[in-house]
Parts: sequence; structure tokens; C-alpha cells
Amino acid sequence: MGMLLAGFLLPLAAAGGIHRDYLSLRTSYDYVIAGGGLSGLVVGNRLSENPNTTVLIVEIGEFDDSWDTSIPFFANSARQDLMFTPLSIPIRGLNNRTATVSLGKAVGGGTTVNGMAISRGQKQDYDTWEQLGNPGWGWKEIYQYFKKSSKFNEPKPEIKERYGYVYTTSGFGDGPFPADHFLDPMNDVWTKDLGYPVRPDGGMDGDILGVMWRGSSIDPVNMTRASARRTYYDPAAARPNLDILVGSYVAKVITNGTKAVGVEVRSASNTTSSISIPADQEVILAAGAIQTPRILQLSGIGPPSLLNRFNVTVVKDLPGVGANFQDHPMIQISYRYNKPNPLNRAQLNGPTAFYNASLAAWHANRTGPMTLVNNSVRSILSLANLTSSYASLAATITNLTNPLSILPPIYSSHPELLEGYKAQLSLLQSMVAKDAGILEYTWSGSVGLSTILDKTMSRGFVHISSTNPHPINAPPTFDYNTFAHPFDVEVALLAFKFTRRFMASPSLKPLEPEEVAPGLAVQTDEQIIARMRGDLVRPTNAHPVGTAAMMPEKLGGVVDKDLKVYGIQGLRVVDASILPLVPVAHTQATMYAVAEKAADIIRGWS
Repeated sequence: MGMLLAGFLLPLAAAGGIHRDYLSLRTSYDYVIAGGGLSGLVVGNRLSENPNTTVLIVEIGEFDDSWDTSIPFFANSARQDLMFTPLSIPIRGLNNRTATVSLGKAVGGGTTVNGMAISRGQKQDYDTWEQLGNPGWGWKEIYQYFKKSSKFNEPKPEIKERYGYVYTTSGFGDGPFPADHFLDPMNDVWTKDLGYPVRPDGGMDGDILGVMWRGSSIDPVNMTRASARRTYYDPAAARPNLDILVGSYVAKVITNGTKAVGVEVRSASNTTSSISIPADQEVILAAGAIQTPRILQLSGIGPPSLLNRFNVTVVKDLPGVGANFQDHPMIQISYRYNKPNPLNRAQLNGPTAFYNASLAAWHANRTGPMTLVNNSVRSILSLANLTSSYASLAATITNLTNPLSILPPIYSSHPELLEGYKAQLSLLQSMVAKDAGILEYTWSGSVGLSTILDKTMSRGFVHISSTNPHPINAPPTFDYNTFAHPFDVEVALLAFKFTRRFMASPSLKPLEPEEVAPGLAVQTDEQIIARMRGDLVRPTNAHPVGTAAMMPEKLGGVVDKDLKVYGIQGLRVVDASILPLVPVAHTQATMYAVAEKAADIIRGWS
């Protein structure tokens, strides 16, 4: 097969490496991967280990080597040139506020710009995946891929001795992805005042209730960000059978009947030119939970009512494409300290003499406070930690008179979506009524205590807004649908009250913390909920998942346990859109494990 550019067949060209134009590509590849983020780079690395297999990765972004994305302290800094941030529709449960979603636009995807957090969910998180019709995806199996993808960064002996760090390493292997998780002993408020257990393994073995160090993806040699580009692409970059095309994107999957035979690729900067690149074995979507459903829908795979609205020919009726959208909402309460706080790293928010000295130390010899990220302590709480009435509150998860009233409209016309949602709620109710983690608190002495709602029952959607395939110029329509389920609102209220108890703990009294926002004038349940709906709750922690869920088709699933799209031969999805339920964790470590397992499945090893 040949490659078409504006209707002309191109000759075979030398390949192997970084490409910015179409002329230097092969005429076809065994595998074409849409997306050069975490999942795409992991799978591309593993598939190209076979020298007889040709792989092309297509990424809209470029390579980034700037120092500010490399320094751990600047994790989560807003580099707009390395992201695109489409805006949601008004969110009914948040007083019709809108919110963006942060998507990486660079080789490495979100791992180039994220907060570098490493955490794993609890065993039950992954066992529910298996219980939703995916044998081989429970904790026992996925744990092996957590270990395969990661390795442990041991602190230097002098640092360990000075600060009394304790840790265990049983949850790690010898993989490309470096992680640390030693425990900071300075957070007495959790252990002494509140009595929560310490997890010296950082929760890496699947038991996560308690207090632990939240690891970071840091290269221990250079003290720099360890992105998927650095850990998976760079070691494989010299392989002659691995190509990456940057500055371009996959517009849609090309099908012949119900078989995927290639992709249409377009330049990010030139909206008129396009090429068709054949995939001799498979097309693999790794574009993320926002872009992957969009690509599928533009390819004629999705709910017919949506596709017909935009005159897209239906190739496969698959209503789950774009449904089941989940993220981790966050409650943000601000404080000031009226006494000096030795843990407050706000003094690094330059320009100050300390900031300048710290930055100089990192550049000179990779030392100092800028070698660390913020919010390094993670505490996971169960519903029972918040209320003695946890059993009755958990019962409200499935006690819905009209579940369709809290779901996106697409659920009303597709009974399988509702059945899948009910199956999820049944499993989640069982989890929450027991000792399962549902909330994460992160605090390292900063001016706020961030509360992440890790087990929400509300579901949103992601749908195309036009037939323009450009992911930045024509982003999809999406709705977080935050606070749609009453359970989520009640848990958020309990979490808010817990934050106030935390900040009133004896260990913090010497700092004299003072609540700035919303302030102590907000006291009643009604007032607190109103402020959360109004401005205190952010609907995303940049953990979008679920929009091409791995579940049976009769439950609204999009891919099977082997990640094959239902009804389409030669098409798989390997990114966070396949997760049927978001885990109680920052999704980075989970996705490294998922991508490693996906590569083994594609190779027939798993």
C-alpha cells in the first residue's frame, strides 16, 4: 500500500527517527499509534522491541527540553504552549460554571507538564475493573505491571539519616519509570493528633488508608522530571523501526467495512493538507480520554444520534463512546499562617533572594529545595473516617428514584449505558460501605489543604462539536456533570468539615492558621454547599478517564478486555479512556502499568 498526500502516491523513503514532514515516512507501518503521550510512548517502545515490527507514533506537540519543565519544583506550572485547555459546557451542579481540562501538547503528553505525582490506587479499585467483565485486569494482575514499569529511587544515606526517612521497596521492580516514596516524618497532625496509620510503602502494595509520602517521577541522577519521553521514548529513539511524526495529529481512523486499515493524518499548522497512512496490523488510539472518543466519533464509531447530527457515516453503533466521563473534583480551602511556618514553601514563589539562590543551586549542582515537588504528603480517608453514619450514606449511592435525571441525555436513549452505570454504582456502594479509600488530602505546609474527591458517582460526557478534526481549533463538547449525584455533595460537605478539624489540630496551633477562603462566616451546611457550588470546588484534577470504557458492550462498553474496539477489526485503545472507574490515585502510575499490560496484550504475551 502507498501513502496518499493530496491525492498523490508518495515513494518509499528512508525512515527511523523524528519526522516533521510526510515525505520522509514509510509508505505503511505495522502499527500506527495516535498520540505521543504516556500510553503511546510506552506501547511504541514495547512494540518496536521487535526489530521486524514497524511503528509510527503521531503527536500534535513537539519535543520540549526547557529547564522550567525539567525542574521538579515547577511541576504543574502553566506552560500554555505545551498544553491545550478546551472549555466545558456549563456544569449544572456547580451553578453553571465552566471549567477547562488540561491536555498535554508535547512528546510525553501530560507527563511533560503534570504534577509528577506517583500514587497507586487500592486493590479494590482494580478488582472492580475485573468485576465489570474484564478478566485479567484485577489487582493481582495489574500489580505485576506496576512493578514492571517502575523502579525505586532510594534517598541518599545522609538524607535518610538526617530526616529519619523510612520506606519499603517491595512494590517496585526494575522498570524505566523512576519513583520515590519515602515518608516525611514532620506531619504529626496526621499521626499524633488524628491517629491515622503510616504507610511506609507509600501505598504501593494496594493498601492505601492512612498517611504516606506521595512519590514523584524524578530522575535521581539529574534531579529532573522523568517524563514518558525521557523514560520510554529516548531509550528507544535510535531504533530504525520506530518513527515519530511531530506537529501532526490523527484526524480519524480509516476503515474498510468494519476493519481499520489506517489513519488520516493532518498537520497542526496546515489545516488543508492530509495524508492517509496505512496500518498493516493495527491502529492504536492513545490520544487520551478527551481526544480518543472524539477521533472515534469522527471515524463513524459512536452513538448514531450524535453522528447523524453531524452527517458522519455510522460505521459502528457504539453509544458508550464519549459516555462515562469521570475525573477527580477538588475542594480548595485557603489559609494564612500568622506565625512563621517552616514547612511553607510559598517563599519559593519568587522573585526573592531565597528563590534566586534555590534556582541557582539547581542549575549549578542539582541540589536545594527545587529538586522537590509540592504537596508530597498524601493521606487517604474512608467514608468511615468522616462519619459514623457511613453505612446509611453509602446506601444512597444506589437509592435513586430516577437515575436518568442526573445523567447526560445520551443515557436516556441507550439502555445499555444505564445498565452499565447501575453495575458501577452497585460495586461502588459495596466498596464505600467497607474500608475503602474515597478521599485524598495533600498538604505539605502550604497555604491550602487540597481535598480530592476520589470516588464520585456523577458521570459526564465528551462529544464532537463539529466535523472539523483539529483538536485545538475545534475541541469537543464536554460536561464534567460534577455534583449531579447527591452522594458526591454529601461527601464533599463532610470533607470540608474535616479540613476545618485538621487545621484546628494541636500540632498546627503554634502556626496560628487562619481560614481565608471561604472564611469562618460560612458555617451552615447550606452555606458550605453553596460556596462549594459557587467557587470552592474545581471539577478536575487533570485525571480524565472512562470515555471508551473497558466493559461489556451490553453495559455500554467500548473495548473488550483485550482493548479491541467492539465491532471494528484492527483497532485498539490503550489510554485512560478505557478505565471503567477512576482509581483512588493520581492516574500517572496507573497508566504506566495499563500501557505496559496493553503492549503485552497486543504482542500476545498476556
